[in-house]
Amino acid sequence: MIRKTGSRWPLAAAALACFLGPAVAYAQLTNCAKLRGDPGVYKVVLDDFAFASDAARKHADLAALRDRLKFAFDGQLNVLKASAKQLDQSLQVPMRMVFCAGRSPSLEGSEFTNALAENLSDERVVVEMWGTLDLRTDDSGVTSPRAMIGYAIPPVQHYVREEAPPIHLLQYPKTGAAQSTEELENLAELSAFALVGLGTKATKANRYDLAVWAFTRAEAGILDAQLAGANEGLGALLAYVKRAACLTRARAREDRSYTGPLTLVPAKPCGGAP
Repeated sequence: MIRKTGSRWPLAAAALACFLGPAVAYAQLTNCAKLRGDPGVYKVVLDDFAFASDAARKHADLAALRDRLKFAFDGQLNVLKASAKQLDQSLQVPMRMVFCAGRSPSLEGSEFTNALAENLSDERVVVEMWGTLDLRTDDSGVTSPRAMIGYAIPPVQHYVREEAPPIHLLQYPKTGAAQSTEELENLAELSAFALVGLGTKATKANRYDLAVWAFTRAEAGILDAQLAGANEGLGALLAYVKRAACLTRARAREDRSYTGPLTLVPAKPCGGAP
């Protein structure tokens, strides 16, 4: 499920309302001082997770899951940085996790206006994530955690919002997936969305090697997410990523000040709908 500022990327509101029910408190998009500063670092922002019901709030395992998420996401960033160094020792991925306590957007992300997206992009936020945790009981009486997770990619909304959806809303476990806490702890789409935002920002800064690496990694992550049955907006995001990687390679070859490895990549058309 996705939401877009405008008419092209609608939100499946009925499914969202069904998940939330009447127990969810009003969202609060408080200021987060940690977003300011560090001009050389890109930021992955983790907001507070809300509980969708009183039962979820009182469930010890669900509360522990919310705490473990912070460590899991930080681990994902470390994996990205390590993979970049394996490819090229000079390729640095200056990203860090920022936790904004008390910052709770509405689940559909209605607070992420174009103006806010511009401000967040200026602060080098590549993705912001929030969500709601709840419990699900299956037909056999087994209770397991579930979540609705929202992702906003500010650079996409600011620079290319007509090409790709900047806001995604995913349910975990996904349809047909096993009721597994492991899926909730990993949230594989987070890395892919962060890389899309990173590639978009890096392209604007003429950091061609970093941008192409990010787009290429993002493409693989989005393909994996599609195989897992994620939301329909990933198709448009994937098309944007492929085209952006191609156009960035072309810009690198045309930039006389750039002498990096992308000059060795053969030119090819960057056609196709973005």
